[in-house]
Amino acid sequence: MRLHRPGLRAQLVLALLATSAVTLVAALATLVPPLEHRLDSNRLNDMRELARTADLGLARLPRRDLRAGSARQDAVVRELARRMGGRVALFDAHGIELADTDPERREPRSGTPERLVDAGFARAGDVRDQVRKGEAVVVAPVRTRAGRRTLVLRKSLNDSRAAVAVVRGAVPVAGGVAILLAAGLGIALGFGLLRRLEHLRRDARRLADEGIEQPLALDAYRDEVGEVALALETMRSRLHAEERGRQAFLATASHELRTPLASLRGTVELLEEELAGGAPDLGRVRRRAAAARRQTDRMTSLAEDLLDLGRLDGNAVLAREPVELRELAGTLAAEIAGAAHAEGVSIELDAPATVWAESDPRATARVLRALLENALRHGAPAGSVVTIAVDATDDRARLRVIDEGAGVPEAERERIFGRFERGARAGAGFGLGLAIARGLARQMGGDVHAPAMQGGACFEATLPACSAPAGAEQAAQPQMTGTAPVSTGSPA
Repeated sequence: MRLHRPGLRAQLVLALLATSAVTLVAALATLVPPLEHRLDSNRLNDMRELARTADLGLARLPRRDLRAGSARQDAVVRELARRMGGRVALFDAHGIELADTDPERREPRSGTPERLVDAGFARAGDVRDQVRKGEAVVVAPVRTRAGRRTLVLRKSLNDSRAAVAVVRGAVPVAGGVAILLAAGLGIALGFGLLRRLEHLRRDARRLADEGIEQPLALDAYRDEVGEVALALETMRSRLHAEERGRQAFLATASHELRTPLASLRGTVELLEEELAGGAPDLGRVRRRAAAARRQTDRMTSLAEDLLDLGRLDGNAVLAREPVELRELAGTLAAEIAGAAHAEGVSIELDAPATVWAESDPRATARVLRALLENALRHGAPAGSVVTIAVDATDDRARLRVIDEGAGVPEAERERIFGRFERGARAGAGFGLGLAIARGLARQMGGDVHAPAMQGGACFEATLPACSAPAGAEQAAQPQMTGTAPVSTGSPA
């Protein structure tokens, strides 16, 4: 059976009361004993100082006045007792009493005040003190013209004990008042905090019941509760943005698939009609078959792009190994030379030295291919040159694809990296290449962006640079031909 725990308000009040009670007990335990000890120590110190002043008074008395019953000797002892407010007795070196301000308290068995002045104690040489039976007792040797004398000063500690008792009684009262005040203040402050937590709880329940469309009311305070509310709203807005992106993605993907599928279906239907005739026109059939193949290639490309996006969203693990970017760029430039030649564009490679990047070879090739296809599809006019520049700066390896087209407007420089986003110069394509290129580069520890450029556009991919593996420099040395650009195609 589950036990029912009290609510948060009750827990807060109980915690405040328990904390105050523990604080009160700790205050009593740590305050009263040291206070009592300090008062006793102060009283003993005062009596020691008085004993030293009495030493001077007795030392000035002539020898004839240092005897029992001497008026001058008794006057000095009484003055000391008056100043101290207690009892003073004077003894000679043999323990015989010479004066006592309160002889009625003498113990019959010893003739001395409670046997504190025996022969050994009196001849100790320095002032001795102690607290005994609620009295402070100081025994001090005195040098006089008649020889050594011993002063015994006694004072009741009732006033000190009364002060301690007052404190001991006042602390619980003050603690009780403090507990009540703390509880009241804690409840007042706690209810405000609990009210904010209640709002936060309602907002969290509303998210679960009504969805993530409506924004949450942010807390005005920037404390821990406010940070939780801000984090919850940030999470909601991010989930809402991702949900809208997913819906847009599905809608756009469906549209992009529907168009080539409809075209492919129409082409196939025309082919069927053409072939159903008695004498089909082979030229027309070939053209329709070529159109069907183009639509099939387009759908295949879209499917591959969607798979790449799915891998990015799933955080697929990419390899990390040294990749020589100049060789990779040359290979891709040769592969795309045919498509560039058909568009009347030449591809040039500007790679004066070998550059090594720590990345995934297939993902790196996918990034560069996406940048080249983007330049041919959207940027490079007929008769222009697309340059692939490979270099390294500090700890970054760079792949840049530069075209001589109209460039990228400032307002579109970030937007074109979104999914299914195409800029003002967009032609064919689905608007996924740049998004995939940036996602892959970032997953490898790099990035893709479009820096500002006068005349044309530049898309730059950066990757973590690394040193060449052992033996790679010697193998690459015969392939180096200097720093001149290498042409891989020519305009039509």
